[in-house]
Amino acid sequence: MRLERITVVNIRKHFWRLGLLTAGLAVAVATVVALYTLSILMNEDWQKKLDEYGTNMVIVPKTDNLPLSYAGVALGGVSLGNRTLTEADVKALRTIQARRNLAVIAPQLIGAAAINKRDAIIVGIPFSEEFRIKRWWRLQTGKKPTPATNQALIGGSAATRLGIKQGQTIKIKGEQFQVAGILRRVGSQEDEPVYIDLKKAQNMFGRPGQFSLIEVAAWCYNCPIERIVGQASEKLPNAKVSAVRQAVETRNVIVKQFGLFAVILSGVMAIVGGLIIFTNMLAAVRERRREIGIFRAIGFRRLNILEIILFETVLVALAAGIIGYLAGLSAAGLLAPSLGVGVPVTLNLNVAYFAMLGTLLLTLVSSLYPALTAANLSPMIAINDI
Repeated sequence: MRLERITVVNIRKHFWRLGLLTAGLAVAVATVVALYTLSILMNEDWQKKLDEYGTNMVIVPKTDNLPLSYAGVALGGVSLGNRTLTEADVKALRTIQARRNLAVIAPQLIGAAAINKRDAIIVGIPFSEEFRIKRWWRLQTGKKPTPATNQALIGGSAATRLGIKQGQTIKIKGEQFQVAGILRRVGSQEDEPVYIDLKKAQNMFGRPGQFSLIEVAAWCYNCPIERIVGQASEKLPNAKVSAVRQAVETRNVIVKQFGLFAVILSGVMAIVGGLIIFTNMLAAVRERRREIGIFRAIGFRRLNILEIILFETVLVALAAGIIGYLAGLSAAGLLAPSLGVGVPVTLNLNVAYFAMLGTLLLTLVSSLYPALTAANLSPMIAINDI
């Protein structure tokens, strides 16, 4: 009888036992695949958000602060200098070595004015660039303002505080603006201003060609933002250039912690899976002492017995690897949206390959001792059990 035939007959004979072994091993594989896939997806999602999150740099005029104290009591400080940002600074920014990584440059001019007899923050922005940077902006009502027009965009908190509704006409420094839309609240200082066209704001506050700050969104998937900050600082000696990545870096920390958790749990699942295979195969060898004794008595060599046991475990490993990979991939697809991951789950041949290879190696290593035990079984001892 061929060795493959013996293995097939044994699988049919002990179908439920081997089925439970395959199911247990498949659960371990599915857990590892799901965790690893989620870790990859979260990392890709973080890298994507790193590019799309918005402002990567903020450029403001550089000021010199002189701290004041009297008799050891701090009295605050005095800002020296009257520097401003201009169009020349924007042009200089576009000449840095890493200029290809600059996705959006959006200057702003910030001022204050009275609206409906109440003080309000007025921010002049280039609407098209600002919406590209602040991808989280959503309109509560209305539409996006048309550039270079007397249309305004109102923050959610400002609309409530000032009693402004979409479509209403408001007066800012004697000039009338129509409220094109109202932004949804995002729970930050962006809810407070009234946004108007940048050129209109510069003319209104008598500061043509000047800016209060410049927001820069950079493509930093494969580039260190610190290098871009350094190059921008060299080109703009009268400005302070700062990187703004705290929110995204916080998410990166979470992704790394999840990755570490996935590695630890995968190791635990591998150990548990190996113990399940070891105990199951050792028990199976003990149950088959009579069968193995007959094989040895009719001339089967130790290598033949070893091949029979290991071939059986290979079939179990292949079945568990395939089922576990597909189950893990499906589980990752179900869990990804609940974790806030926007990257779709797709078939990854590398993950499938390593899942199959890892399952096969784990199964062979765990089954090696039971297989050697069966191969070294003395024919006389086995026949005595008949």
